[in-house]
Amino acid sequence: MGEVLVMLRVWIGTLLLVMLVIPTGLAHVENEKTLYDDIETSKALEDIVYLRGMGLIAAEAGAKLYRPLAPLRKADLAYWAGMYHGFGAEGKSPEQVREEAMRRGLVDALEGDATYADVSRAYAEGKASAPDPDAKLTREAFASYMRRLVQDPAEGKALAERIGYKAGPSGVIEQVIEGKEGEGSSAYSTYKIVVGGQEYVLSQHPKALFGPTDLKQWQGKTLEETWLSGAEAGKPELQILKLAKGQFSSEAIAASSGGHEHHGEHGEHADGHEEAKRIPYLPIAAVLLGAAVVLWLRRKPATPREES
Repeated sequence: MGEVLVMLRVWIGTLLLVMLVIPTGLAHVENEKTLYDDIETSKALEDIVYLRGMGLIAAEAGAKLYRPLAPLRKADLAYWAGMYHGFGAEGKSPEQVREEAMRRGLVDALEGDATYADVSRAYAEGKASAPDPDAKLTREAFASYMRRLVQDPAEGKALAERIGYKAGPSGVIEQVIEGKEGEGSSAYSTYKIVVGGQEYVLSQHPKALFGPTDLKQWQGKTLEETWLSGAEAGKPELQILKLAKGQFSSEAIAASSGGHEHHGEHGEHADGHEEAKRIPYLPIAAVLLGAAVVLWLRRKPATPREES
């Protein structure tokens, strides 16, 4: 009996250690340095961050490269537009997303380079205007064109409004308020900021420009522009925050960004942001304890037969 108790204590201790060293979820802020490794010198840097923030483009597999000067391929367009339209649900692969986008008529093919007309078709049912609809474009030019679609009214309503975004507050951040949601291993940090005497909730995956991912460093800094998501549903959250340039050095932004913690990539919204999965500690504990008992039973010496 003593041996099994010792083994159970070892297994329980191991489980507790694992639970302690695995961090609980935190609000996951991303900025221009964490989203992609190759957009710092791009003239469309802000546009790219805005598109990710609004879910109009999605993260791609592999290295964190946007490849601004590469041609926009129809396969790229099909994936981004497909994710934006919700075709990536239920763990669909990128190939399945592209195929569904083509099946739904967002693109006419998955081979070749895309044109402005292709982009309009994928995101605006072909109703968005372009200087030269048949001209091909780079991924950088795509980002700049899409940013204009986001903010320019078309048929009386800008794309940002049609997808549930509206302009948020600007001005000095008077206070950064950190809170907690959930309990135990499911707990995660939440943040609010105070601007103009009013509190604003940040989403769990906000995108930032010209500031570090550590939100506590933002107090006293000036916001130049923000965008709120969920306003129409009565739950507005700050999704995109652009700080005025020059308040943080590039080194300070990079240093903070290098150590920021994730609550999970994309819990990002339905535009391609995937929800983080919680670690099932109770099932793990049950498996570990069961394994301990099995191992002990296998090691236990056989009981000698009674002599007749």
